[in-house]
Amino acid sequence: MVIEHTIINNVLLLRPLGRIDSSSSSSFEEQCLNLIGSKSQKTVIDLSGVDYVSSAGLRVLLISAKKAKATGGALTLCGPQGSVREVVSLSGFDSLLGAHETVAQAISALEI
Repeated sequence: MVIEHTIINNVLLLRPLGRIDSSSSSSFEEQCLNLIGSKSQKTVIDLSGVDYVSSAGLRVLLISAKKAKATGGALTLCGPQGSVREVVSLSGFDSLLGAHETVAQAISALEI
């Protein structure tokens, strides 16, 4: 699992690429948790480069959001497309974490 990451306006932007399923979720989890770290961090996970997410992937998103919150930060999602958007919506993660169209919208949502 490849995760591109950068900082934009003091917000950690994570861009996983490919599939997030049972075979890649442990790598995805390890990388997310290491990148979120132990300090207060606002985080956006851009799902535009993800073409499939399983329940194992959803679990990692939830764990990552909990870690961000536990350290005084926050986490939201952006850019889910096609079946990923459907899974995020059906699971309620769009309401729980937020699912924004663009990175800019997601960053704005975290700044409120």
